[in-house]
Amino acid sequence: MQVNVFISRPVDAEAPTLLVLPFGPTAALPRHLQGIVWDYLATTSTEDKLIGAAATAVEEGLARDGFALVAPTG
Repeated sequence: MQVNVFISRPVDAEAPTLLVLPFGPTAALPRHLQGIVWDYLATTSTEDKLIGAAATAVEEGLARDGFALVAPTG
């Protein structure tokens, strides 16, 4: 499944977070995450190791909530 991946800008010493949204015109930034600065990182597959979570977990989050939050790898 193709997705758009965004990365949060770190605040203080916090580690960044990845926001995974579906690829396409229906993707929307959830209201409760709109106060965070997100930078576009990549358009990729849910199976890409860059995401740092199992593809099934990401896809379940997308189906349930319309987005997935994960910790980046590396």
